[in-house]
Amino acid sequence: MASTPEPRSAASTPATTPSPATAPKPARPPATGPHQVAFVAYPKLLFVWPLILAGFVFWPLARPDTTTVPTAVATQLQAQQTGDAPATSAPTAPAGSTSKRLEWFGWIYIWLAVLVLLTLGVDVDRNTAAFWVLLVVALWVLGMWLHDVKGFTFFGDIYRWFGRLDVQYDRSLGLALSIVLLVPYIIMIGWGHFNDRWRITHNEFEHYSFGKMDDSLGRGAKTVRTVYPDVFELLLGLAGTLIVYSASGTKELRRVPHVMFLPFVRQRLNKILETTSVTAATTEDEEEEETNV
Repeated sequence: MASTPEPRSAASTPATTPSPATAPKPARPPATGPHQVAFVAYPKLLFVWPLILAGFVFWPLARPDTTTVPTAVATQLQAQQTGDAPATSAPTAPAGSTSKRLEWFGWIYIWLAVLVLLTLGVDVDRNTAAFWVLLVVALWVLGMWLHDVKGFTFFGDIYRWFGRLDVQYDRSLGLALSIVLLVPYIIMIGWGHFNDRWRITHNEFEHYSFGKMDDSLGRGAKTVRTVYPDVFELLLGLAGTLIVYSASGTKELRRVPHVMFLPFVRQRLNKILETTSVTAATTEDEEEEETNV
C-alpha cells in the first residue's frame, strides 16, 4: 500500500522576503497644525478704542457727587474758620463743584486721549521710545536735585499749576464722544473685512479686496519678517507690520501694516512654514529613493 506524503509544517516552509522594490512604504503621518492663517489689516482708526471704551466704562463710575461743596463756598468757609475773613460775610456765588474722584477720572481720560493721539499721529520706534523714557527720568531726577540742593521748584510749580486746575471728568461728554466715535469705528471694522482681508496658505499669499481685483502671490521660497514700527501700536493692540520679501531677502514683495495681535499671527504662520518645509523634504527623499531603486 502506497504511503501518502505528509504535509509540510509551516516551520519547514521557507519564508519569502519581499524585495526592496516591492516592499510597502510606511504611511506618511498626517500633517498637523493650521492649514491657513487669515487676518485683517485695519486703518489706524483701530487704535481709538481706549477712548470709546472709557466713555462707556466711566459712565456708571463717574456719577456726580451729591455731597460736593462748591469751590467758592468751601474756600470762604475755610477762611471763616481760620479767621482770615469775617464770619458775617455772605458766601459768593458758586463757581463750580470739585470732586477728587472726578479729578482722577479726568486725568485718566486726558492721558488716554494723549496716548491715542500719539498713536494716530506719530510712529515711535523702540529706540526713540527708550530715549524719551530716559529723558523724562533724567528731568525728574534733575528736578528733585534742584529742589533739594538749590531750592529751585520750577518742576514742582508746574505740577502744582496743573493741580490747581481742578480737572473734573464730565461723564456726559465722555459718553457722547464714545458714541460718536463708535459709528465710524464699526464702519471701519466692516470695511476692513471686505476690503483688506489676507489669507496665507502653504502655497500662496492671497489678498481679498471687495470691488477690486483680488491679489495672489505664489509662496515658493520667500522670507517673511515682522516689524514693530510704533511702540504705541504694540501697546494698544500688539500690532505691527508683516513684510514679505523675495527668497534672497533683498526685494520687498508685500507690506501689510497694522496687523492686530501680530505675535500670535506670526506663531501660526511659523507652523505653516515649518510644515511646508518638512513636506518638501519628505517629497525629495521619496523621489531620491525611487531613483535609486
